[in-house]
Amino acid sequence: MMTQRQTYLRSYTECTGCDLEGSTRVEGYGCEERKAIFTPREQEVLRRIREASMRARIIRESMRVHDGGGPRDERERDQALAELDALRRLRADLEKERIAAAEERMRLLGHS
Repeated sequence: MMTQRQTYLRSYTECTGCDLEGSTRVEGYGCEERKAIFTPREQEVLRRIREASMRARIIRESMRVHDGGGPRDERERDQALAELDALRRLRADLEKERIAAAEERMRLLGHS
């Protein structure tokens, strides 16, 4: 028995919707090429993922530069670690949303 993800991946890679009889399919514009075309929802999610990744990168670099001792540094480090943890949770939520948006795109293209 296939899992939902395996079924999704199989239908995503073995699509025959673009090869319908009488189709006016343009050479080089099948399902594989359409993977790069994102819906507005996907674009927004990807933008938010990039922002979260950039913020995490800045925090990690700041932690490396300011890594020292002392109570103030320890307090700042704890705050930075808490923010990184929040960004990890946000990133996990955004990844779920990204997958849902990609599945929605495939439904819109008639591949469900």
